Amino acid sequence: MFELHRKIIQTFITEDIKDINTYGGYKGAYILKITTKHLPLAEKIALYTESIGGESIIKENKNLMNFEIYCISEDTSIYTLKSR
Repeated sequence: MFELHRKIIQTFITEDIKDINTYGGYKGAYILKITTKHLPLAEKIALYTESIGGESIIKENKNLMNFEIYCISEDTSIYTLKSR
């Protein structure tokens, strides 16, 4: 886990979060996925992520009636494949 992800978790761990997961992504990206039922909280997490230098995406999961926030951090020590 990267420092960016640690900061996000430390900041929002006391909020109404349903689930937290991490994934290794394509091209050296690492993804922190946070699930919550509250859109204002999802937006707050996304804005915070971007303010500390990360990227974020909010996805609404209508089947489970929640919001998934994907916080993306890049590992610069991994070779990034060229896009064609």
